[in-house]
Amino acid sequence: MFNNSIEVSLGNWHLALFWMDRWLGSASPKSTAPELCKLIKPAIKRSMTVAQALANRTWTRNIRGCLSITAIREFIQLWHATDQCVLQLTVEDTICWKWSASATYSARSAYRAFFEGSTRFAAAKPLWKAWAPLKVKFTIWLALRGRLWTSDRRYRHGLQDSPICSLCSQEPETCNHLFLECSYSKQIWHWVAMKLGLHPHLAAGRTATLLDWWLQSRRRWGNGAQKGFDSTILLVTWRIWKLRNNCVFRSTSLTVAEAFQGVCDEAEQWVQAGAKNLAEIGWLGTPIT
Repeated sequence: MFNNSIEVSLGNWHLALFWMDRWLGSASPKSTAPELCKLIKPAIKRSMTVAQALANRTWTRNIRGCLSITAIREFIQLWHATDQCVLQLTVEDTICWKWSASATYSARSAYRAFFEGSTRFAAAKPLWKAWAPLKVKFTIWLALRGRLWTSDRRYRHGLQDSPICSLCSQEPETCNHLFLECSYSKQIWHWVAMKLGLHPHLAAGRTATLLDWWLQSRRRWGNGAQKGFDSTILLVTWRIWKLRNNCVFRSTSLTVAEAFQGVCDEAEQWVQAGAKNLAEIGWLGTPIT
């Protein structure tokens, strides 16, 4: 990537590397004469400047081994290309960075160029900056992308006979259904909202995705409360996923009251481990009104 990100303008030929740098227009001998370049010792390729190479055509004496037909053709082409070079003794070679207006390197411009064309994950910042165990963040990241192995997904891959939700037994168990639309999960969210005084802010529309619902809901809170709200979303979603797994793989089920108590117990553990933002929004104290 680095070699493709710089352009070398020749002056006195003392800076640019003959074999490695892009001084032949927009290319380097390494890219235009790859077979010939294989016959040059690595130490020479990494150190010989254009000035050293063109002095008495020193570069031709660095070739070792037998030349193939392709290498001979590349040799002739490189010979003619070097004939067109013009030495400017009073001008130094310059190396320009292609990804910034000033032509100077910066880590910021390199990072942007490296990820050019990539897509942004809208919830990346609130997800990874929220207080929660790493395994919880990773699980919720999969949930937000619809990549958890829910019953619906397992059914589509032929891993089980039914796509129906394990908690409510009413509809196909997708990530959006399991965490937002399931009647069992809705009751848990309702109890959480009532405890924290967040009702009706936790109500999700029928067509909302888990990602959209989270991002829209967190906008209603200030920066301080947002951190606690984000941790709450991760906590409750994590608990619902664990309840679902226990139901599927251990054939155990809990009442909504028992499930909610499990949420409260884990919230207390998180607070003791350092999630102060959960305590600030009412998990251990007086609910917000």
